[in-house]
Amino acid sequence: MAIQEKSTYGRIIENTVSRAGELGLLAAAIVVLGAFFTVVSPVFLSVGNFVNIIRATSIVIVLALGMTYVIVSAEIDVSIGGIMAFSGVLAGLTINEYGAVAGVLVALAVGLTFGILNGVITVRFGIPSFIVTIGMLGVTRGGAFIASGQSTVIVRNEAVTSVFGGNLAGLPNLIIWALGLSVVAAVVLWKTKFGRHVYATGDSEQAARYSGINTTKVKVLTLTMAGLCAGIAGLLFIGRLGVARPGMGGGIELAVIAAVIIGGTSLFGGRGTILGTILGALLISVIDNGLVLLGYGSSWQQLIRGIVIIVAVAIRAKDQEGGWL
Repeated sequence: MAIQEKSTYGRIIENTVSRAGELGLLAAAIVVLGAFFTVVSPVFLSVGNFVNIIRATSIVIVLALGMTYVIVSAEIDVSIGGIMAFSGVLAGLTINEYGAVAGVLVALAVGLTFGILNGVITVRFGIPSFIVTIGMLGVTRGGAFIASGQSTVIVRNEAVTSVFGGNLAGLPNLIIWALGLSVVAAVVLWKTKFGRHVYATGDSEQAARYSGINTTKVKVLTLTMAGLCAGIAGLLFIGRLGVARPGMGGGIELAVIAAVIIGGTSLFGGRGTILGTILGALLISVIDNGLVLLGYGSSWQQLIRGIVIIVAVAIRAKDQEGGWL
């Protein structure tokens, strides 16, 4: 059993080392795109626009952290936008009525609850996580509109907007939260037994099970983590804008999945890094921001994200098959 796990972990190390060059190319792509958008629109390099990119990237990163675990374990979660909205709306209503602490706890509890439900339903009934989370997206998105009365919830609490959306030493708290959570996620994924089990489960669930890994527990926990991250993202959205909208996060699932896959996580499981996910999220945000500055709206952003996902998955599939020829 130990030999099997060690062998799997050895392959993980080899894959991670091989990704170093690809991550370098990804970082270079961000620089090149940034230079291009700066030339065509000088506003791109302004301090105000840079802060906007950082703030937008932060929420995507937080959602993508949980998604990285899910996809590495060979599952997927498309309900995160709905969970984020439902968590945010219920948190906003609770904050206005009972205070900041109660609201924060509600957001985390809602995220955890729906994450657990996604995981348990997936493994207990053998339903693909894609199908389960599509259904949960409808449940949570509808719940957000019902709870809010189909209107925006204005959050009147300076402590919440300051902690989650203010600044510390000139740095937006959003990015501090995103980077702090990223460090935790990276350490857990790379340095702990649970992280190794996530990789092993995604690499080969059957082999992982034979080596003594409780793959059912791993999958439930990764989907639970995605739900928790969505709950935190709901709080960050409130901190950023001071409101909770039932439609917030609409379509963000595509941006998050694109960020994770661009960052090198295999949609087939068993491979991925948190650093890659962060770079992927930054690249997506740079593209989105640049398109807006050039006068292209959300439709073009969705189109680009879709193309990116298709191309990235095709490349990974061919890599696993041993090449294009």
